[in-house]
Amino acid sequence: MNENRELDNLNPQEDPKAAHKKKRAARRTTRRQKYLLLSGATTFLIVVALVLINVLTVYITDRYPVTVDLTPQKVFQLTDQSKEYIAQLNQPVSVQVMTSEENFISGGEYYVQANEVLKEYTKYSDQITLEYVDLLQNPSLASQYEDIQIGDIVVSSGNRSQTLTAYDLFNVESGSYYGSYITSSKAEQAMTSAILNVTSETQVKAGVLTGHGEQSPDGLTSLMENNNFEIVTITPATEEIPQDVDVLIWMAPINDPDQEVLDRIDAFLSDNEDKTLLYFADTTQPELPRLQAFLEKWGIGVESSSIIETDSQHIINMNPYFSTTTILNDKLTDTMTDTSIPITMPFARPLEQVYETNMDISTEILLQSTDTTTTIPYGITEDQLQNWTPEEYGPFPLAILSTKSFEDGSTSQLLAFGSAVSLSDSLLSSGSFCNADYYLSVLNTLTHRENVISIQSKTLGGQELGLNTMQVFIIGVGFMIVLPVVVLVCGLYLWYKRRNA
Repeated sequence: MNENRELDNLNPQEDPKAAHKKKRAARRTTRRQKYLLLSGATTFLIVVALVLINVLTVYITDRYPVTVDLTPQKVFQLTDQSKEYIAQLNQPVSVQVMTSEENFISGGEYYVQANEVLKEYTKYSDQITLEYVDLLQNPSLASQYEDIQIGDIVVSSGNRSQTLTAYDLFNVESGSYYGSYITSSKAEQAMTSAILNVTSETQVKAGVLTGHGEQSPDGLTSLMENNNFEIVTITPATEEIPQDVDVLIWMAPINDPDQEVLDRIDAFLSDNEDKTLLYFADTTQPELPRLQAFLEKWGIGVESSSIIETDSQHIINMNPYFSTTTILNDKLTDTMTDTSIPITMPFARPLEQVYETNMDISTEILLQSTDTTTTIPYGITEDQLQNWTPEEYGPFPLAILSTKSFEDGSTSQLLAFGSAVSLSDSLLSSGSFCNADYYLSVLNTLTHRENVISIQSKTLGGQELGLNTMQVFIIGVGFMIVLPVVVLVCGLYLWYKRRNA
């Protein structure tokens, strides 16, 4: 209608060509106005739609969180082992992080990964609850647990609980320039083991022998307690060894035990089935003739010397007393997560296989040093070491298992290791060595533990999407050909519409 009014107002005496041009110009103006109005309305609707979609997306993701793990190791997801176990839980389990979530994840990418793993447990079992507790605002809670620290995680069920520290969640290395740093995450292993520990009906009892100047086995006992072993202290010089003890730990005594003590230990192993003694030697021990005779009865000798590495390729931390170790027998490695990671036995004494079989006792070498190791006598000085010529090269036994067989087919074992230093906290928490994994596998196997879960540590650094050739091709074609063509076609269409408007 407006267009007709404009045409009616044209001068009838005007040149027809000029009138036609004015008519076309009027039509173009009208079309531009309509186009601008339509474009504005469309833009407004698109903006409104985007805002609504964004608000709706935020609401849905907050209420129903959805995450996609594109890492090859699936570092933010639980393994099938953990899923299957926690799906069968029939009792409530409480997981309390002793700090706010914001403060917990501020520790870095590995803490972010651990936090996501914690949340995963609540997705696969309605028996598990996750709570973040600020100890600064709840100081009374700290008194309920022994030595609780900010950032620790307490896993509890009924009257049983277990506290996980950063050293339980991560493998940590000590650097000379940057201090301690995290190399990999074992958060899932720690969490699943803790849940298993606090919900398990039975525990294996381990007795730590004392009274003869033994070294502290804190590294080993901490590892065992975190994996559902009950630890008790036994002084065999003044008390009998309880029959409900399954395994004994004897850490490098420096005083020679009385024969009565040795007889009690021997009776514990010889008169009972499925009992185990773990003995650890150390280079600080003096000559102990009665203890040596006891070990030789079980087919194991301990040499009065130290193992030293002569090949720089096998030396660890520039220390010739630190060397790689060879697993000669995989009999006790069934529950290890990764046997390719080396074991180290620092400051080790070489062992001797006194015999292979003697009546109902048989022996076998489990670990040995490299063939480039040699031994140095006790008391050698640094000056003497510089001019000293090796007389014999390895390999030397570092772990010997002695097994006593009973008529019904059951057994008891004495397992000797040449290095007590191999149980230090730094080595058991190190991601560069699998000492902790190996010793735990040994204990699990010898004590016939069931429901043992081993989950490999996960590394965050250097992760890739892990795309195959076809996926790479499709993505490349999409970004390099399809997307530019779509943009070009849309541009040409808009240009054509405007050109003919």
